[in-house]
Amino acid sequence: MRTGPFSQTEVINRLNAYFVPVYVVNEDYRDNGPAPKEERAEMTRIYREALTSGFSAGTVHVYLLDPNGKTIAGMHVAEAAQTPKLLALLDKWIKSLQVKPGKPLVAPVPQSVAPKTAPGTLTLHLTARPLSGGGSWGGVSENWIPYGPEEIQGWLPTGTVRLGQTWNPDPALVARTYLHIYPVTENNDVQKNALQEQALTATVLSVNNGLVRARLDGRLRMTHSFYQKEDGKVVEANLVGYIEFEAAGGHIRTLRLATENAAYGGGTFGVAIRSVP
Repeated sequence: MRTGPFSQTEVINRLNAYFVPVYVVNEDYRDNGPAPKEERAEMTRIYREALTSGFSAGTVHVYLLDPNGKTIAGMHVAEAAQTPKLLALLDKWIKSLQVKPGKPLVAPVPQSVAPKTAPGTLTLHLTARPLSGGGSWGGVSENWIPYGPEEIQGWLPTGTVRLGQTWNPDPALVARTYLHIYPVTENNDVQKNALQEQALTATVLSVNNGLVRARLDGRLRMTHSFYQKEDGKVVEANLVGYIEFEAAGGHIRTLRLATENAAYGGGTFGVAIRSVP
């Protein structure tokens, strides 16, 4: 939904003007999840009202409530993810309840933001989107991968840096980023991804006033299931980019990586990775 209707201006404007949009994460409401008791009870009430009213109901659903909190509609995400169907549902109830447009009760903010980290942390921002041939959902997904100050040196060469020098950044550090290189799918548990092949080589292109610039060339092959159930699908991608760092002290100023010819599920996709700020 985030990469589909919820990224469409028309849907965003409709929700902000006529509704109080709320989303919840199912894992927060299961077993020992952090959701408060009162919120768990409210989730159960909405679900049961949908069932008894004959609406579509389930844990992966869009529900509409009237101003009194009564459940008045339910739609499975497979349908709600289709922008025209979601807009039709919203417009039906806007008209039925004669809702007047207004300003959002809560100011809109980005849904994906950099995590809070210790000073000196290297944070990589990764975005992924489909390119052609299908095999994944539409839209753009984001991830943030932080590396603590004590891990920075693992990205860099040892000893005196010289023009043309090559080295391989710490494979364990590289793997933490590579595990996030996949298109938009239902399964976002990177612990279920398995790297079958990975490589990243850095080559020094220039050393200028203590600033080193090196080219990055990489490759990965990784199993990644579209849904939570194992399906044997594989990500294959080449990567190219660069890294800039200070020869003295090892501070990384910039790191950039992008996929070339990334393929998954019969389609192609693109991933861009950048250090922030």
